Amino acid sequence: MITAGLRIVLLLFAAAGFAGAGAALAVVRQRFLVEGERDAGMVSVAIILMIFGALCALVAVGPGAVAGFGGVVLWISYVVGAQQLGLFHVATGPPRTTALEETRGGR
Repeated sequence: MITAGLRIVLLLFAAAGFAGAGAALAVVRQRFLVEGERDAGMVSVAIILMIFGALCALVAVGPGAVAGFGGVVLWISYVVGAQQLGLFHVATGPPRTTALEETRGGR
């Protein structure tokens, strides 16, 4: 029987594993774009961290947590890591006006 405290600890470990996997995938993509080569070592690190995170989430909550919790943490980690590496830029602010709106008076 798994206690509530153990579930929280397992989910924290799962979050760390999925976050590390997302960051490793961002590094793999950045190195591929810059150097033109696949980094097999970093790919294997990402796979190992994904397996670790999946096992922790599976034991803590069940199979739904692997996709529901792990997928979200992995994706957020990838986006933050890739943005830090300069692969793309996510910005917020007021919407820009298009050329068509400028000719119509910028409604």
